Amino acid sequence: MKILIVDDERMICEWLQFCIGQNPECQLTGCAHNGEQALALFQENEPDVVFTDIKMPVMGGLELLKRIKEISPETVVVLLTAFAEFDLAREAIRQGGDDYLLKTEMNNQSFKEVLERLKKRVTKQEVSRGGAETESTGRQHSIIGDILREGRTLGEEDVKKLKACNIRWRDEGLFAVAVWKKEVLEEFILPENPEVHHVVGFEYDRLTYVIVGNLERDRTELQKIQLLHEYGTAIVQKNRCMAGISTVTGSLAHVADAIIEAACSLSRGYYMEKEKVWPAEMAGSEIRSLVKRWESGYRKTRRELYEVSGQEFYQTMEAVLDHAKQEGVFPVCMFAAFCCDAMEMAYMRFAGEDAKLMHHMLLEEKRAVSESVSYAESCKKVTEFIRNALAYQEMDERNLSKGVAAAVDYVRHHYSEPISLESVSREVHLNTEYLSRIFKEETGCTYSTFLSETRLQKAAYLLSHTPERVQKIAESVGYPNVSYFSTTFKKRYGVNPYEYRRGEEKDAGNHGNV
Repeated sequence: MKILIVDDERMICEWLQFCIGQNPECQLTGCAHNGEQALALFQENEPDVVFTDIKMPVMGGLELLKRIKEISPETVVVLLTAFAEFDLAREAIRQGGDDYLLKTEMNNQSFKEVLERLKKRVTKQEVSRGGAETESTGRQHSIIGDILREGRTLGEEDVKKLKACNIRWRDEGLFAVAVWKKEVLEEFILPENPEVHHVVGFEYDRLTYVIVGNLERDRTELQKIQLLHEYGTAIVQKNRCMAGISTVTGSLAHVADAIIEAACSLSRGYYMEKEKVWPAEMAGSEIRSLVKRWESGYRKTRRELYEVSGQEFYQTMEAVLDHAKQEGVFPVCMFAAFCCDAMEMAYMRFAGEDAKLMHHMLLEEKRAVSESVSYAESCKKVTEFIRNALAYQEMDERNLSKGVAAAVDYVRHHYSEPISLESVSREVHLNTEYLSRIFKEETGCTYSTFLSETRLQKAAYLLSHTPERVQKIAESVGYPNVSYFSTTFKKRYGVNPYEYRRGEEKDAGNHGNV
């Protein structure tokens, strides 16, 4: 398997080269530090897999992804990203990216596992090339993916592109069936049915695989519905899986509606956890409208989680999980991404700087939730992780010793001043080393973490509720250097102060709630 690395951080490149070099079945074909260099190396060496950073000079990862998929749609592109760039990573997946890795989660063992999965995928692609009717070429994947991500009605040019790639869907009896992608990767059996034609399969998102085709001509609408249900049932029985099916449409222009209907129907199976055929209950246009509302609601809830106490954090997450279960149709990838964000927030806010065990748990649980196709499993992992994180941090001030309680109170009243642990120690009449130790033991976090959290929470409130300039706010919460304040704020909230304020203003009139 040939691999190309693209990242403007040389240490990341060197580390990836080291890991790849330990795997004899992998060949490093080149290492580039921006998208322009990478594109030249890609065209020269034709790698099977490209690991690329998102933010780079000259040409960024999103543009590089687009150019690579135009040249070779079957090439696997994995985005390397930081937690703060989750939105960009999700955008990359929508634009045809195959997967993403968090830089903070990468270690030798986990990266070795990633390489193993990619080798299986590349091998499967090589074996499957040949053009059978039930298989999509890489070009078909790319075109269909573009159609899905835009969620639009197809025009004449779209239809011409499809036909040029040997996709023969016609304006009659169009349907879509969605299954979990992991089922397809594990010897999936596509049933033969003489009344089902022009079948094409492709990866819809990180978890879902969609099959699209035509039903036999000259059938009544009721017969088409029955035929599609029988076809979906055959898929479920042969593969012991669940499947979501669309309504039947007579217009190729509306195939994107059928696809999103099937994916949404499969989501119901995720929440209900029954291996059966799940029929469509909503039209594609209605689903797209709901997705926009859900995305807005999740953004709002994310911001709320940055502000609330530990117990409120847990209660908010319980409400989100219960609501998702009741609705039963939230897109699974979006729901899983939100759960992973919440666990990351819980770790950063409540686990403490030195909670190595919690960090290890975070990596494992986020991967499990991202790959899970079971609501109950994901829900259990999320709630248990947050409970564990809160166990490190949950502060009952009634149980604090007199000295620590005095230190906490002093910080909350003087956070805008340049107070150090030494100065606080003098104020509460305790030895500095002793205060440092018992502060961590009793509050669950270090003094510096508590001070930083207090300042940043106040800054976030001022950004949301006052028109004060960012520099003025930074100074008022104890950061005379606005550049350092911006860096620290972004590390904590995922966006810089200016972006945070714009997001708050945008959501100010939004009534969509999760």
